[in-house]
Amino acid sequence: MRSRKPFIIYWPQYFEAKRSHADGRRVPKKFAVDKVKPSDIATAAKRLGYDVQQENVYKYPKTWWDDSGRVLIDTKGKKKSKVLIEIAKELKKGNK
Repeated sequence: MRSRKPFIIYWPQYFEAKRSHADGRRVPKKFAVDKVKPSDIATAAKRLGYDVQQENVYKYPKTWWDDSGRVLIDTKGKKKSKVLIEIAKELKKGNK
């Protein structure tokens, strides 16, 4: 098994406005967006200057029947929650 370090996993479900917090949304409603794809997250992270790897074969464990994919981001030592908000704001800018 390969090591994921220093990459942290970000799922599209973290940013979806239609999901409740219990269903996997991790950002506040005001930063959430509709229909997020892993490529959207990867693009936003690249614009913010992070190293990104996109993996489309993986499924979010809570909704294993959805084809979601995931994004691995090298946060350069920042906390996952801080980067989550940064990416959410960038996604929100892109949707306007």
